[in-house]
Amino acid sequence: MALVQRLHSIRLNTLPIRFLSEQAKLREAWNPNPSFDPKVMTHFLDDQNHDLHARMREFLSTDKFFVPEYDIPLADEREIALQRLKQLCDNKFISVHFFSTNPTAVFAAHENASIVDGAMATKMTVQFNLFGGTVLKLGTGRHKEILDGIDSLTNIGCFGLSELGYGNNAVEMETTATYDAETDEFVINTPSVKGQKYWITNGAIHANYMVVFAQLYTGGVNNGIHGVLVRIRDDEGNTMPGLTIHDMGIKMGLNGIDNAKISFDNVRVPRENLLNKESEVHEGGEYTTKISGNNRARFLKVADQLLSGRICIASMSQGASKACMAIALRYSATRLTAGPTGKSDFPILGYQLQQHALIPLLAKTYIYDIALKGIQAMYAKFTVPDRDIYTVSHREIVMMCCAIKAITDGTSTLLLR
Repeated sequence: MALVQRLHSIRLNTLPIRFLSEQAKLREAWNPNPSFDPKVMTHFLDDQNHDLHARMREFLSTDKFFVPEYDIPLADEREIALQRLKQLCDNKFISVHFFSTNPTAVFAAHENASIVDGAMATKMTVQFNLFGGTVLKLGTGRHKEILDGIDSLTNIGCFGLSELGYGNNAVEMETTATYDAETDEFVINTPSVKGQKYWITNGAIHANYMVVFAQLYTGGVNNGIHGVLVRIRDDEGNTMPGLTIHDMGIKMGLNGIDNAKISFDNVRVPRENLLNKESEVHEGGEYTTKISGNNRARFLKVADQLLSGRICIASMSQGASKACMAIALRYSATRLTAGPTGKSDFPILGYQLQQHALIPLLAKTYIYDIALKGIQAMYAKFTVPDRDIYTVSHREIVMMCCAIKAITDGTSTLLLR
């Protein structure tokens, strides 16, 4: 509560007005008559969800919760990231149900959120895409209570896929979910150290639920990887019996994210906790599935939310790139140094060396943004069939999502450096 009150008391402008005014005049003097209308360019780059983009920009630039804070305790940094996300949720900027109606709105929210707080944006993508999207797409009516609490953050979740020994080969993961016919429950276990769920966002402090991906056993038969909902904390924040949650502590950056490694020791959950839209374990242990093919095919189906996750990360990367470019260009237009007159009246953006450093990155940011918006539209068409935009195959979508994530992430990393 004290932290929230402090955030409310922050002043939005920390620099004297006269300094801000002088900087604005210098920026305007750099290019007083641009060759294009900035508002038209903004509309073009936003592509869709223009109202959402405009409202989020206004909100994030004026709400006191989003003023940066530095050199604060780890606990405060994590709480700020959560409270900022709650502000976005309370103002209806994002909903897990957007995936059913307008997936591009999810991506727009990610882009804008990442401009102001990468940790908050990362918690957002786990809550709404990985956790929430998985429950939405793989769950059924019996999971509605969990789904209804996602938008309000009543139910905060995490995504238990990666394991210590299987970061890039998740189909071989060790975690097991074994059906016990006598109690009509699944028993979740971590067989070895390598089977720990690793770098789990929201897991160290805030999450009370987890979608646990595990090898599903019925009657001694391995049916492949499936998602099971597991309560990992009670309403008071206490770790549930049988779970070991280790806080992974301070990182090189984004410390607002509470990462954890998590293991299970005979954790029992009701049979109904299986996300059963595509596959079901019936009372008594009979296993049925709608997914044709082998266990790998089932894994690709249950882990499909990673696909939209790649677009979310690409959107976050683009938000970070745009922020970096804006800061670099604005600074370069206002940082005065010695010029032709011999006085400190010449902006460093006027030097070719500075232009060669920034303008190619600016061009990449524009081009990748156009490409990303096209891929977002393709994904929306693929997942919401009545949207008449593009007709693409699942294979094409996968290739483009993988490519745009790598490209945009690499550029944003270069810009951040």
